[in-house]
Amino acid sequence: MWKPAVFVLLLLNMAMQVNAAVDKKRGSLAETSRPEKKVETEEAEDTGTDPASDTGSPTFLGNLLVIPMDGSHWVGLKAIAQEVGRRGHRVTVVMPEVSMRMAPGKHYDTVTYPVPYDKAYIDSVMSMYKEVMKTSGRSFMERIKAQFSHIQTIMALIHTTAESLLFNASLISHLAQQGFDAILTDPVVPSGSLIARKLGIPTVNLLRGIPCSLDMRSAGCPSPPSYVPRFFTGYTDQMSFKERVVNTLVSTYSQMCMGSYMYTCQLMVHEMHLR
Repeated sequence: MWKPAVFVLLLLNMAMQVNAAVDKKRGSLAETSRPEKKVETEEAEDTGTDPASDTGSPTFLGNLLVIPMDGSHWVGLKAIAQEVGRRGHRVTVVMPEVSMRMAPGKHYDTVTYPVPYDKAYIDSVMSMYKEVMKTSGRSFMERIKAQFSHIQTIMALIHTTAESLLFNASLISHLAQQGFDAILTDPVVPSGSLIARKLGIPTVNLLRGIPCSLDMRSAGCPSPPSYVPRFFTGYTDQMSFKERVVNTLVSTYSQMCMGSYMYTCQLMVHEMHLR
């Protein structure tokens, strides 16, 4: 019995010696590798650069032209223009002399162009919008009629503003000389895309929403009026039968609105080609 016991003890002793040798070898390797890592860190601190991020190429600084849309559409474009300018790029925003919300900013330059309306007219359009949003004391047909009248007013304002920009030959010539790399615009109005084509530069679109849900139609998104609530209705996806009927009528009304909007955009494109 004593022979197997002695054999087991010998095996355990050999295993302990092997483990001790391995640990000693690992410790020596770790000690020899530490000075190299320290030297590499010191070199990085001396040069003041990160070796992994040093590619040898200069930082790109672009020249961006922004053709925004007024109103709530301006909020998103303004945030992007501010951030791009803050990062060192040159940003130029083209805006009318009179607008609803657009104004100069800290990190971008502004170029204005004259328009044939004043601040009083803009205030009257905004007051009309506030009246349209009021639903108390009005029948359904009265609200529809007020909304349609307001949309016609907005379309006329958009058309006039676009003409003032697109047919300003001196301004377009000035923009062509600035060497812009791209145009950031809102495609709800084709002014930015037309100027990009004129200057021969690419377009970056920020879409908040197109009237009459044309963005959903172009993307092929299913939007049955009996289930998907329409804009300005205030409904949710849980509608009663009466609300579904009203939502369907609003959707039918949007078809009329879409015709007016498409006619305005096509007219601007046609007039731009004639000039």
